[in-house]
Amino acid sequence: MSEPVGRPRRSREATRLLWSERLSRFAAADLSVAAFCAAEGVSVNSFFYWKRQLADPSAPPDADPLFLPVRIAPAAAVEIVLPNGAMLRITPGCDLAFVRSLIDALDGAPC
Repeated sequence: MSEPVGRPRRSREATRLLWSERLSRFAAADLSVAAFCAAEGVSVNSFFYWKRQLADPSAPPDADPLFLPVRIAPAAAVEIVLPNGAMLRITPGCDLAFVRSLIDALDGAPC
């Protein structure tokens, strides 16, 4: 795969150093974030991303976390009650051809 035309890619460490220096310049500048980013030719989103990335980990966070823990519950089974009263409990990922053959064997109505 060929490299994209334009600027050569920087290493992650070089990018961190560049942003560390940039954030130091911002602290000394008397500009808004938007004006500073325009002068530096970077996006405001990138500015805040790197500000978070390079923040002192021992400093208390100044905002709520961006992500909260999520627990995904397992998918529930589906129950099929056939006209003859037979009931099938189908779990996610089961073989649908096998289910169809069970329904046929139990004289169920077609699906």
